[in-house]
Amino acid sequence: MTLIDILLAILILAATALCIFLIFSIKKIGGQLEELQKDVKHLVENTVPVLKNLNEVTQRANRIVTSAENYWDEIERSIQNLKERVSKLTSYTKFSDAENPAGSLIKNLKAVLKGISTFWSEFRRR
Repeated sequence: MTLIDILLAILILAATALCIFLIFSIKKIGGQLEELQKDVKHLVENTVPVLKNLNEVTQRANRIVTSAENYWDEIERSIQNLKERVSKLTSYTKFSDAENPAGSLIKNLKAVLKGISTFWSEFRRR
């Protein structure tokens, strides 16, 4: 045997060992990929219900915010109506005071008459 034949035999044995190693490595990688696929499937199965619940919670929160906005609009309208009524009432009060300038004179006369009647009743007692 020549040196080339010996090196060729060593090369064939190394190639065979490499092929066997690659077969085991590919099999091991295939098993890991199957485990990874199972994990991803499990993750997806657990994530879908969470996303559905999150969607329901989002819809409920949206309804709550919408109803709160509606209530806030109603409160703002009520406050605006109250402001308008109060402003109308104050304008009527000013208007009635302007229409009846003798109102203070009448009040003063009533007070004087009451004072006189009180004085007269006290005077009678003595």
